[in-house]
Amino acid sequence: MTKKISKDKIKTWFVTGASSGIGHEMCKQLLEKGYNVIAVARRIPDFTHENALCLSVDVTKPETIHNAVNLGIEKFGKIDVLVNNAGILSSSTIEDETLDHMKQLMEVNFFGTFNTMNALIPHFRANKNGTIINNTSKSGISPRRFGAAYCSSKHAIEGLTGVCYRECKRFIRTMAFELGWFAASGIKPDSKTQLKNIPEIYRGLNDIDVKVKEKFTNDLPIAVSLIINEIEKEKIPRRFILGRDSLAFALSELNLFNKDYKHSVKVGKPCSPIKKQPSKIFSISNEGKNNNKHKVIIILGIKLKFKI
Repeated sequence: MTKKISKDKIKTWFVTGASSGIGHEMCKQLLEKGYNVIAVARRIPDFTHENALCLSVDVTKPETIHNAVNLGIEKFGKIDVLVNNAGILSSSTIEDETLDHMKQLMEVNFFGTFNTMNALIPHFRANKNGTIINNTSKSGISPRRFGAAYCSSKHAIEGLTGVCYRECKRFIRTMAFELGWFAASGIKPDSKTQLKNIPEIYRGLNDIDVKVKEKFTNDLPIAVSLIINEIEKEKIPRRFILGRDSLAFALSELNLFNKDYKHSVKVGKPCSPIKKQPSKIFSISNEGKNNNKHKVIIILGIKLKFKI
């Protein structure tokens, strides 16, 4: 039987991107389950529930995050769970991408996530309790064509989440949730999403190396419910992959990783031999019997024999 975590350890949630899509659906379900919710987005979320604190926050501006954190603690006493969901979508080839646009998207997707984590980790450390879950999407584990900025930002969040998992495990539970495409996700394309005049050489490329055998429609309320259910468990996975397409992307990447791993093991063994360290720095002993006795001297792992 799966052991549930104490509700007091996950009582108050700080959710970014809460005005629409995944963030909005998550806040809605959390409030229905009796949790406290600090719902933040650039556009103030529309919840009127008594357990909701709705605030305007720009995740690229740390001062607005710190202000929201302070107001949340003032209202609810503490914060237990951080859900990073704010982000923007983009599609463009690497050669068509611009440095300014790449920086803009990284500022929202990656640095926005970093800013909220940076603001709340000290609070979690002081309480010796906290949970951080970051929306890295399927693009965080398997890159796609025309994802120069978006996939880079999501891979960066995967890396940051991994660092948090390693260094904060004594007081924070950490999980990345990797969603596929959900029609009701609310994530809106920015000005670079529409690919125009793309060279013919880029057309007809595949995003994954496995076939998706059936048509499907990912259900957002179900996915959000599953995420919350995972966080309600005492032990949570390092990653949580949701969506038929996301599973296919993950399998494709896993196959490639496994193939490359086997190849590297096969050709890489001779390049880095492990030398056995000498067990003794200096020793003297006798070996042999009767007339074949030898005195053995070992100096810094070098064995010398002298007939006695």
